[in-house]
Amino acid sequence: MSVEQTLIVEVSIPAKQQMLFQSILLGEDGLAAVRSFDADRSRQQLWTSPSQKELLYDWLASLPKSLELCVLGEQIWIEHE
Repeated sequence: MSVEQTLIVEVSIPAKQQMLFQSILLGEDGLAAVRSFDADRSRQQLWTSPSQKELLYDWLASLPKSLELCVLGEQIWIEHE
């Protein structure tokens, strides 16, 4: 049985900035997939592999402060086959 892990990083970003954020992320081919998690509170999830954790956090830190992005936490999702 193989076990696959996915790193999920939860972020908060104002609704007015979400489309721009998603567009910027699309330019980072394969870095993460974005999922709207809690639209009422402007929360989104970024799904990536644990091996890309440092790269993802470095990329998030490089984003303009005007996006008002805040990292709220992370978790590992484990899927058993």
